[in-house]
Amino acid sequence: MKGEPYNVGLSEANLSKMELCEEIKKQVPAFTIMEAPIGKDPDQRNYIVSNEKLEATGFKPTHSLQWGITELIKGYQVIRRNQYSNV
Repeated sequence: MKGEPYNVGLSEANLSKMELCEEIKKQVPAFTIMEAPIGKDPDQRNYIVSNEKLEATGFKPTHSLQWGITELIKGYQVIRRNQYSNV
């Protein structure tokens, strides 16, 4: 693997932005998903990343997308508590 570039990711997490929002909403029911009825999303990144090269080495991720979402929620909760405790 030395000297070789690899995409490091989770193949099961190759989702559209809407699918990702739906996964977040499963853990945060109050999460609001908003779509613009007209216009163009300034963030046009919407592609599938291949982890095939890395997976061919036998690499297996130890964390799931749901675990990552849970960890981010915990982090945001800590930040929020700290913001309000400093007021």
